[in-house]
Order: sequence, then structure tokens, then C-alpha cells
Amino acid sequence: MAPPVAGEAGVTQGHGGRIEVLADLSAEGAPGLYGVGDVANVLDRDGRPLPQLGSVAVQSGVCAADNILADAAGQPRKPFVYRDKGIMAMIGRGAAIAEVGERRRELRGLPAFGAWLGVHAALMTGVRNRLETLLDWGFDYFSRSRGPQILDRAEAAAIDWSDDGARPAADPTDTPAADRTPA
Repeated sequence: MAPPVAGEAGVTQGHGGRIEVLADLSAEGAPGLYGVGDVANVLDRDGRPLPQLGSVAVQSGVCAADNILADAAGQPRKPFVYRDKGIMAMIGRGAAIAEVGERRRELRGLPAFGAWLGVHAALMTGVRNRLETLLDWGFDYFSRSRGPQILDRAEAAAIDWSDDGARPAADPTDTPAADRTPA
């Protein structure tokens, strides 16, 4: 679902409450309003909706910024053209999957894991951020230590069974300590 701000824009909304945008990422009937990322239904050249992925958001953001500058300079806007660089997913420690290239070659396991780490590190801003993150990832990977997990709000651990109407059957032998009577 799109964030609530999409509904407050006063423009046509589509699937997921996202803003319907034109080929140049502008919203019809709203001069100066552009939609990118998770707030917009961005279409490919064939009119099919693009997935809600970070690469679509980044590329559409660059295109929208270029079109805003073109508006300011009195030049024509350019349509958004998505360049599919592939898809990657982290599955677990040393396990990932990736589809890359024009022929959608598939990588699995450690090579895909290394590619995932490399791509995500490269997308970070600043050398210091990259180095700190790579050190953190290396420490986490080789130490297998995640540190203590602390729950600071006890109510966060409680399950609200009323939200779906299902409730597990109560165990008659499991009574709270306050309800037990001494024998």
C-alpha cells in the first residue's frame, strides 16, 4: 500500500492506493506533481506496472528530478525508461539468489551472496559508511554472534488473538500462579 500522503494529493489513485503517473512520471491534472517509488504506479514502455523495488524507485527519482529541472529551464520532459539490472534476494547466511544480465543468468549460493553484499555496499553513500558496514557484516558473518536480544516492552511480546478471531484452546492444567490455591 502507498503511504497516506498519496491519497491526500487529490489525483487519480490506482492499485495499492498509489498515484497513477504519466510516462514522464507527472500526475495528470496536477502541474509540478511527480510520483516515484512506493507512492506511484510506474509503468514500463509496454504499459505494464513495474514492481515496487528499490531500483525502480532510484531510477524514477533521477528521471523525475531531471524532468523538474527541464520544467524550470523551459525544456521538454523525457519519458521514464526503466533499465532492469536484475533481481537479488538474501536468503540466509551465505545464501542468496540473483538473476542478472540480459539473459537473466541465475546465481545461487555464495557467489550470489557476495554479489548481494557488493551491490548493496556500492549503493551506500560515503566511503566511511561502506567500510563500517563491511566491517560489521564481516564481524557478524564470522563471529556468528548477534549479542543479547532485549525486549524492552513486555506488551510487545503479547499476542493479540482478537485480531483474527482465532484463539487457541486453553490448557486446563495451565493456570496462572495467582489462581492456584495451595494444597
